[in-house]
Amino acid sequence: MRVANFINKHLIALLMGVICLGLFLGYLYPESGKRLEIFYPLTLFIMLFPMMVTIKISEVVKASKRLGFMTVVTFLNYIVSPLLAALLGYIFLSGYPDFAIGLIINGTVPCGGMIVAWTAMSRGNTPLTLVIVVISLLAGILLIPFWIWALAGKYVPVDPWNMLHTIFYTIVVPLFLGNITRIGIIRKWGREKFDELKSVFSAVSALGFFAVFFIAMMSQSEVLLKNPQYLGIVTLPLIVFYVLLLGATILYAWFARINYPDMVSLFYGVNAKNASIALALAVVFFSPLTVLILAVKPVVQVIFMTIFYKISPYLQEYWVKVSNPSSSKCVKT
Repeated sequence: MRVANFINKHLIALLMGVICLGLFLGYLYPESGKRLEIFYPLTLFIMLFPMMVTIKISEVVKASKRLGFMTVVTFLNYIVSPLLAALLGYIFLSGYPDFAIGLIINGTVPCGGMIVAWTAMSRGNTPLTLVIVVISLLAGILLIPFWIWALAGKYVPVDPWNMLHTIFYTIVVPLFLGNITRIGIIRKWGREKFDELKSVFSAVSALGFFAVFFIAMMSQSEVLLKNPQYLGIVTLPLIVFYVLLLGATILYAWFARINYPDMVSLFYGVNAKNASIALALAVVFFSPLTVLILAVKPVVQVIFMTIFYKISPYLQEYWVKVSNPSSSKCVKT
C-alpha cells in the first residue's frame, strides 16, 4: 500500500524518470527497444484493466436523470474537442503529421477514471462524475474510431473497422472484466476493503503506463535525442488546446447557470483526457513518434488540473456569489 501511494503521489515525476531512462538506455542499446515491442500487448493490458476495476457499468442508468447535462458533456467531448484538436494540428503541426495525429487522438478520447478523485478534491458532484466516465467510455466505442478515421486519415491511412475492434478490446473487455473483478472483491471482502485497494489498482495501471512509455522511448531514442526541438513543437499546441477547451467549458457552465458541483464535474469530464486509451491507440496504430506528444500531454494536463484544483475554493465562493447572489444557488441544467 505504501508503494502504491508513493506511485500515485509522484506519478508525473516517475513518468519523467521513466522517459529519461528509456531514452538513455535506448541510446546505449539502439536495437533493444525494437525487441521490447513484443511486450506491448501485455503492458497495455496491465495499464487498462486495473483502471476499469473502479468504474461501474451500472452508473449508466443514472444518465437518464440528467439527459440534458450528459448531452452537453458528449457534445463537448466528441464534437468540440476532436475538431479543436484537428484545427490546432493543422495550424501548428501540419509539417509534423505524427505529432498532429497524437494531438487528434488526445482530443478524441474520453475522460479518465482519475477524474473522480479530482472532482472529490475540488468539492464537485462525484456521483455525476461517475456517470460521465461511464457514458463517455461507452460513447467512445463508436465515436473514437469515426473521428480518428475522419481527422487523422488526412495524414495516414486509417482502417476504422480494425480500430473499432481495437477499441472494443481496449474499452469493452477491460471494462467488463473490471466490473466482474470489482463485484467479486466486494462480495468476498466488502466495500471498505475494495475502497482501500483503489490506490493499488491505480498504481498497477501506472506501472503499465510507465512500461509502454519506456518501450516507446527506447525504440525512438536516437530520433528524439537528435531532435530536441520536438519537445517545444509538441508542447505549444497542447497548451493552446487545454486553454481553449477549458475556456469553452467554463463559459458554457457560466451562461447555462450550472451550479458549482456540477460545473466541476463538467470541467474534469471534458478536460481530463484518458491518457491510457490515447496511448494504447497510438502504440497499436501509429508511429512511435506519435507517442511523444502523448508523453508530454500528461504533464500539461496535470498542470491545468492542478491549477483548477488550487483555485477551486476561490472559484466556488465567487461562483455562488456572482451567479445568483439572492439565493446563493445556481439553477441546474
